Amino acid sequence: MLRRRPTTPARIATLASAALASAVMGAAASAGEPAGGGPAPSGGDAPVSLIEGRGFLSVGTFANSTALDIRLDPSTSLPGTEIDWDQRFGLEHSKRFRLDGLWRFTPKHHLRVLYTDYSQTDSATLASEIQWGDDLFPVNAQVTGTLGFEVIEAAYEYAFVTSDRAEIAGSVGLHYTTLEARLAATVTSPTTGTRSIGGPRSVDAPLPVVGLRGMWRIGDQVYLDAQAQYFSLAIDDIKGSLYNYRAALIWQPTRRVGIGAGYDAFGVDVELRQDDFRGKVDWVYRGPQVFFTVAF
Repeated sequence: MLRRRPTTPARIATLASAALASAVMGAAASAGEPAGGGPAPSGGDAPVSLIEGRGFLSVGTFANSTALDIRLDPSTSLPGTEIDWDQRFGLEHSKRFRLDGLWRFTPKHHLRVLYTDYSQTDSATLASEIQWGDDLFPVNAQVTGTLGFEVIEAAYEYAFVTSDRAEIAGSVGLHYTTLEARLAATVTSPTTGTRSIGGPRSVDAPLPVVGLRGMWRIGDQVYLDAQAQYFSLAIDDIKGSLYNYRAALIWQPTRRVGIGAGYDAFGVDVELRQDDFRGKVDWVYRGPQVFFTVAF
């Protein structure tokens, strides 16, 4: 069972922002007044515009291909074993979840939030030994690998192009990545007898991010949403980079609820020299997404 990390200040702030957006949605639905300077929907039953409205939330899942390489170095100067996690343990027992939110507190100034949760647990018999920190997993050991990956982002957007059919905005924010990986096995040897080895290791990688997002109304309640983000940083004991490219089509057949499908590519590459984690994490996922959208 994956041990969840303690709640961080960045996570509290981001989830609070999402809760605030939900509260605004509820208040606007009940009062029918424009929020934050945004225009009110035209017509009692007309769909709320995803471009001119106060904002939207989308919740969905993804069936992406992933590639995770992870290395946990021992306390000596020698490197640990670089593990191709998906090749070693597969993706049989995994879950994937993503939430995106946008709140226009004025027509040009926005708050955007993102939360992604990915986890998996699988077992494998090792064909070669693994040096995981100060523990050596021998050949033929039955090893259980547990992985949890969370990405939280809060960003400020400024829309420099606005109309009833298009919106283009630049953004700057904080991308907070949390990874916890655990290898565990019970091994027996003539010298030490039977013992349990391994354990969890965690990585917290806060990285600033800049981006560009555009949304276009291309048909009757059909929207194209596209986004690109990138940043790299090397400071003290953290060196890393990330990118996120996403494009989606959204169809809004009802007043507030729509459905969407798109393609997402995300990658984070972090190298750390910290007390609780010395090593490297290189994680990439890409592939299709499906989601529901609620406009407010």
